[in-house]
Amino acid sequence: MYLGLKEMWHEKLRYGLLSGVLLLIALVVFMLSGLANGLSVGNRQAVDQWRAKTVYLNKNANQSLAASQLKISDQTTVSGTHAPLANLSGTLRTTTNKLKTSASAFGTSRDSFIMPKVIKGHRINGKDQLLISAGLLDKGYHLGQKVRIGTTTHSVKIVGTYQTSTYSIAPTVYTDTSTLNRLKGSPITSGKDQPINAIVAKNSQFKSSDHDNLERLSITTFVSSLPGYSAEQLTLNTMIYFLFVMALAVIGIFMFVLTLQKSALFGVLKVQGIGTRHIIGALLSQSIAMALIGIGLGLAITIGLAQIMPAGLPFVIDWNAFGIYSVALLAAAVIGALLSWRTVANIDPAVAIG
Repeated sequence: MYLGLKEMWHEKLRYGLLSGVLLLIALVVFMLSGLANGLSVGNRQAVDQWRAKTVYLNKNANQSLAASQLKISDQTTVSGTHAPLANLSGTLRTTTNKLKTSASAFGTSRDSFIMPKVIKGHRINGKDQLLISAGLLDKGYHLGQKVRIGTTTHSVKIVGTYQTSTYSIAPTVYTDTSTLNRLKGSPITSGKDQPINAIVAKNSQFKSSDHDNLERLSITTFVSSLPGYSAEQLTLNTMIYFLFVMALAVIGIFMFVLTLQKSALFGVLKVQGIGTRHIIGALLSQSIAMALIGIGLGLAITIGLAQIMPAGLPFVIDWNAFGIYSVALLAAAVIGALLSWRTVANIDPAVAIG
């Protein structure tokens, strides 16, 4: 180990360049990880905030919330704590059209467990009232303001705000089921025949076998079926895994070339009684040191960039993922260095020295 680190100190430029390459690889890995996690949070944050375990959809909806059509009366087939959920995706706009923002609107019963806790203003206690995500305050929306959703001319009043929440990357708003159906232009806005899109539940099962039009999904399955969610995660994660292979290849090729260049030196070392094990240990110490430098600097730069990124960029640091990827990069560096062990073991001192 001492010999390896001593050589690195003597050959600063050579090993510094490889550390720089590993830094760039680590930086891209961490940035992609942050973007993947940011997109994941942006798509599913509202679902996570429900703290539910099960979602019931129309079995013919292909596990899509927007395509699912149910009635409030369908809740009678489900046991346990549950709540109706109606959904409307559209443009949240003021009555003067001065402000326009894409939003996901949810309608549920006023006392349901998925109705968010108000942090400013008051809960919904009448018709045509709306709660908005705190993130919308930064866009210019405020309490007491009248807004419309989608193409409807029906307006509702903002009466409260809750913690920042997004669904399919768009900020969320909540109202009661009747109000949402009025916004959707539904002819039925009261009673058990009101249309909804899903039933969200904590711990529940079907009460009987008479539920031909319902399909029970776990939250994990429901989230995976969100439009574009799985494709986004698969694409970004595949890029990250490919970068691990690149790190392994870069270290492996670099160490192999160095081994060939230093064959005579290794031959001399073997003549002096220094075994293959110690030479491999020196190579490993060099690869680990370069990997630690690259990973450490890459992580520091990523954290710094996260502080100055625009608010609209979906970037979220996940320390668990960063830890796993750091270990994976370190492992790739170690494996890459070990690829040269056979070359070192086969060096004949007499031939190497000439």
